[in-house]
Amino acid sequence: MGEEVILKKLFLQTQQSVQNAFNENRLQNEDGCFFEKFGSLLGQNFPKENNDLMSNLSFEVKEDENNLAESAISNADLYIDYDLKLQSSEDGSLSSEQTDELVTEACGMNIDDLYEEILYEITNNVGCESESVCTETLLEFAQQVFRIPDEKHEEILTASKNKEPPKIRLNIEIIKAENLIPKDSNGLSDPFVTLFLESNSTHRYNSSVKPDTLNPIWEEHFSLPITENPREEKLIVEVWDFDAAESVKEKVNKIFEVKGVRGLRKLVKEIALTASTGRHDNELIGRTTITLKSVPISGSTVWFNLEKGSKAKNRGSILISLSLSAEKNKYVAIQEHRHLLKLLFIHELESLKTTKFCWDGKFNPNSELIRTQHSVQSGLSNFECSLSQWVVYTSFYKEHPISFKVLNELLEVITPFLICLQRNSEEVKQFRGGLKQILPSCFSVLRKLRTRNDQQAITTLVEVLNLISQIKEFVLPIDTSLFPQNEYTWIPENTDIEEYDINDIATFAINSGTNDWLEYIVEGSKPKSDDECDESILLYLIKLIQMIRSDLQKAMEYFDKHFYHKLHINYSTVLFKFYDKKLTEIIEPIIVKISANMERLNVPDDRFEYLPNIDNVNMGTTLFELYIVLKRFLTLGKSLLPNEQLDIENFYTWFIPGVTHWLDISILKALNRIDKAIELDRLKAVDETVKYSSSAVDTLAIFYQIKIFWQQLDWPDVEGAYTFVAKIVDDICRCCVFYAQRMSKRVEYLTKDNTELFIVSTEWCFAINNIDYICQSLPAFILELGANKVIEQLGEIRTHLESERCKATIQNVIDNALDTERNQIQELIAVVARKMAPSIKRFLAEGSEVLYKDSNSMEKLMNYMENSLSTLYNILNEVNFGRMLDCIWAELSIIMYDLIQSNLDKRRPPAFFQNLKHTLQVMVKCFKMENFETSDVEVLIEIEKLLNLHGFETAELIHQYYLERMEYQKEIKNSKFGQLAIKAYFTENSLKLNILNGRSLVPMDSNGSCDSFVKVHFLPTNKFIGVSALKTAVKSKSCFPLYDEHFSINLTEEQQNNQDSLILFSIKDKDLFGMTNQYIGECYITFADIVTSEQEQIHMELSRPELTKSDVVRALEFRQGDKQAKDFLKKLKNKSYS
Repeated sequence: MGEEVILKKLFLQTQQSVQNAFNENRLQNEDGCFFEKFGSLLGQNFPKENNDLMSNLSFEVKEDENNLAESAISNADLYIDYDLKLQSSEDGSLSSEQTDELVTEACGMNIDDLYEEILYEITNNVGCESESVCTETLLEFAQQVFRIPDEKHEEILTASKNKEPPKIRLNIEIIKAENLIPKDSNGLSDPFVTLFLESNSTHRYNSSVKPDTLNPIWEEHFSLPITENPREEKLIVEVWDFDAAESVKEKVNKIFEVKGVRGLRKLVKEIALTASTGRHDNELIGRTTITLKSVPISGSTVWFNLEKGSKAKNRGSILISLSLSAEKNKYVAIQEHRHLLKLLFIHELESLKTTKFCWDGKFNPNSELIRTQHSVQSGLSNFECSLSQWVVYTSFYKEHPISFKVLNELLEVITPFLICLQRNSEEVKQFRGGLKQILPSCFSVLRKLRTRNDQQAITTLVEVLNLISQIKEFVLPIDTSLFPQNEYTWIPENTDIEEYDINDIATFAINSGTNDWLEYIVEGSKPKSDDECDESILLYLIKLIQMIRSDLQKAMEYFDKHFYHKLHINYSTVLFKFYDKKLTEIIEPIIVKISANMERLNVPDDRFEYLPNIDNVNMGTTLFELYIVLKRFLTLGKSLLPNEQLDIENFYTWFIPGVTHWLDISILKALNRIDKAIELDRLKAVDETVKYSSSAVDTLAIFYQIKIFWQQLDWPDVEGAYTFVAKIVDDICRCCVFYAQRMSKRVEYLTKDNTELFIVSTEWCFAINNIDYICQSLPAFILELGANKVIEQLGEIRTHLESERCKATIQNVIDNALDTERNQIQELIAVVARKMAPSIKRFLAEGSEVLYKDSNSMEKLMNYMENSLSTLYNILNEVNFGRMLDCIWAELSIIMYDLIQSNLDKRRPPAFFQNLKHTLQVMVKCFKMENFETSDVEVLIEIEKLLNLHGFETAELIHQYYLERMEYQKEIKNSKFGQLAIKAYFTENSLKLNILNGRSLVPMDSNGSCDSFVKVHFLPTNKFIGVSALKTAVKSKSCFPLYDEHFSINLTEEQQNNQDSLILFSIKDKDLFGMTNQYIGECYITFADIVTSEQEQIHMELSRPELTKSDVVRALEFRQGDKQAKDFLKKLKNKSYS
């Protein structure tokens, strides 16, 4: 059985969830998911897109129809030709005819003379490489390079062999030595170097002496002529300890500098030698022998170990730089070297079939050997060789550009020397000539960075930037000759810059390339002429900005660090400045035009008498997608240029008409959706944890979608933001009021019933809860909307007073909406109470009839009230249930007053009112559910009091009158009618009463005195049957009579225990004939007062009854057929008129 209940419950929950989902989809589809598009698209898709842009972008772009930016970049890549590599052999390789022509042009001198010189150097080559290379092979290779016929080759070769061998010199640099052994007594040495050729040992060269060190640094140069066979020659390098000429006394004074026992022994030996012979011999530390055939033609820098004889002891090492050179005319040698380089370069292009930008500057081994032999035998320095290569490579650069890496390596050698030369020197002029050839290609790379191959693009860029950076360090004068207008058409003619530097030209190149790319993507992205609707134009602009953002992201991620490190240029900043201006020029007129074409909408007033037809009223998200894209674009710009005023900074002003139009549409859509949500609402809880139904959730969902839209807008202008947020608040409040009104009508329509008995339904409860839920959610929603933050910002730019006024205005709108909703809730509760009233009245009337006291009307009443209140308690929230109880009680109060009055008019007996009181008490118990009680306690007390009065018998009712008089007497101070003093106490079976005296009695006679006596009655009379009235003697002519009379009244125990019983003391003035006694006054005391004041004198103030319309008097007046009531009222009138 338990399993069946659980399964049924699960089935009902599933069915409810399915129905809610169906209604939700149906509701959203009514307006084409208007709010969801703006909320989800702007709130979720764009952050995702932003994250994509901020991720690691790869240059390997793939086509994706869902990614506009990547698609456009791919298209742009296809458009731009970067010239970084040649596409075919037609672009990079040389034909035979071209080679012959270039060879002829390359040799400005007689080619036979140059060829003879090269053959001479080959046959007389120097350096260790010559051992491993066949001379015949080099000769054949040279013949190929120079394109010399065999016959002529043999002729020139014979002539070269007949020449004298070249005069070779050995260039030496003694750099430093380390870990030398100590030769002095102080543990150190004073080393110097001696070097000589083995074939000429008498011709020695000495370095300077480095005192007191075992790790000397010399950095001294020597050049030794080689007269014998250079391949068999040897260089001897010796390191000596210098021993200065010192007297015995001077040596003895070094005793304190001695280090160790060995040092002391050495010092003693030196002193003995000086004293006996007077000699001062230098000591050999070590030597090394270097065979010249081991020296490469390009030179070498090597560490050599020092030795002495056959001893294997480590004596230290020395670092020596060695190179070979020949004596030759410098100018002729440089010219020959350049012509040779041209021929070798042409041969490389022909043989390797290399493409543009791909040659890395490395010749094949034969070419490299010929080149180095020529440079060495010509005595060319590294600078002269590098400058020659610069001149040659750049002269071919336009037709056959080489790798930028080669040019960078050359610049690293050239620029340090050029800096030291005069600006008008021949070397500087030659360098500038080369620059003119390569700079267009360098700046072309900057202009065409947008490539698909990331590794190649970055590598090439780094090399170009490094090259420009080295040129920048050289600080060349920038003039028009270096940048001719016919080649640099992209340099603007009219700028604010008076004198350019290399960074300015680089910036112009970046802007030029960016402009070319922007023009292409603008043309490639524009919608076709037959599809130029506003939507397609906006999509085009979004696509354009996304592509630009992607370009900027690539710039920041891949290029910025290189530009800044090399040139101190913020590449992405340069790009953004350009895009900022161009995008403003493109986008602003389009947005202004689209916004101007938006039609004004007719928004209904607060009475909501009708809702306009909005089937054709719509607005896509595209305009605001564009807004969000621009906002993020500006955010990116502010991060790059935080202190600059951007053209696009005020872009939001273009969208003011669009935002206004959207807000007008949104309230119309919201009102219609709320109306539909209420129509679809089954007025059942959305789940077990809440007490409201689907329409309340749907309504708040609309509000939060609007909030997401507003937060995404993030309107930057404070005054504009206040205008919009005030309108949003007003629209939301209007929607809340509209919801309350429509929900009230909906529930009244659903619960129309012609039966007499009104059944409290769950629909009423959910309607009340829904309105209350919306009401409670409104302040929190307004807080989340950020209205207070906008107002605070407004106060910062305006005045505090103005911000307070704005805050008060918005708060008034919210308060008015909350008051209206609360009133609507109260009205619904009142309607329920009013509908319950007839049934309650009928059950109360039936239950109060004496004739039907045995009927089941009370049971019916109880069942009806319990069922109704149980439904209200289970579904209404705590606050609304309390309101409902108060309202039902208010209706019940009206019913009770009406029943009491109508039945008084019908002269119902007291028993009827007693039954009515009992019925009321039973009903009140129904209201005391848990901690809930009616708040109108005073009304309940008043009704019970009336029912009590009308339920009393006449005697008891009269007694109630005297009890009221008793209370009035307690309030009297110094009565004008006088006072009465008594003593009284109870015994076991009687009451002992002692009437003492009267004081300040009002004079009743013409002589200013009175003849008074006291009469005593016990009330209520029906409780003291058989107890006769008591009377004192008359005390004549005294306003302060002394009665002093004792009475003993027999009373039963029951009579004594009735604490509310009264003793009435009436004081009258006896007339002359005893016919018409005048009434002076009366006073009262209860049995309870007597008990508390036993044996004490009791003073009571006298008073006269007045004919007032108290509840008791009115109750007595309604009993017109009751003789006892009539007599009492008659006496009361006489007393009041006396």
